[in-house]
Amino acid sequence: MVKSNIFYDKYAKTKRRLFVLILVMTFVSLGAGLGILKLSNLKTVGMGLETIYHDRVKPLKQLKMLSDIYGITIVDTANKVFNDAMSWQEGRNLLDQTTKKIAGLWGEYLKTYLTEEEKKVVKELQLLFESADRSLMQLKKILLNEDRKGLSEFIKKDLYQAIEPVTRKIDDLFQMQVRIVKDINDTEKVRYKIGWSVGLASIALSVILFFLVVLQWRRFRALLDSL
Repeated sequence: MVKSNIFYDKYAKTKRRLFVLILVMTFVSLGAGLGILKLSNLKTVGMGLETIYHDRVKPLKQLKMLSDIYGITIVDTANKVFNDAMSWQEGRNLLDQTTKKIAGLWGEYLKTYLTEEEKKVVKELQLLFESADRSLMQLKKILLNEDRKGLSEFIKKDLYQAIEPVTRKIDDLFQMQVRIVKDINDTEKVRYKIGWSVGLASIALSVILFFLVVLQWRRFRALLDSL
């Protein structure tokens, strides 16, 4: 018996199914979009790791080399010349090469990204560098004049007093870099895990919803065929 009610809509069930289909497809789109967004965040994490290398890891190497130059190379050169283990000429050449290397390493370090905390220590270190540079100029003059007595006095009174504050402050900066790298690394690891988990969950949800859409579509086609 055919219903004659004017308010009866024989396609109401079909419309509901179509509405559900559109709703599910919307969820699929949202789920896929969220998954893609979260996976794109992983790319951001990768870029962050690259920044760590250029602004943190490389500076650690530069600071280590600077510390070795002041604490080992310069001190060793002065003592070797004084003990005749190195000629005056060799001492002058090595000191010239060393001072040029210092300028290059420090210039490279200053080009990296510096936090406000680092900038404060850098300013303090700059002052110590200026004091140490004056001592190095004095050492160069002694080596140029091949003044053994002057070298002896310089080693006893000036060398370590000029070098030690510099190496100590460089070590402070080095330890600060290590701490910053650790903090950044911990933060990025957390972001990576969250992004990866949410991304995979979103993709899995999208796959499930996709199969629901396919199933719903088959039912919808079957319903249309039966009309």
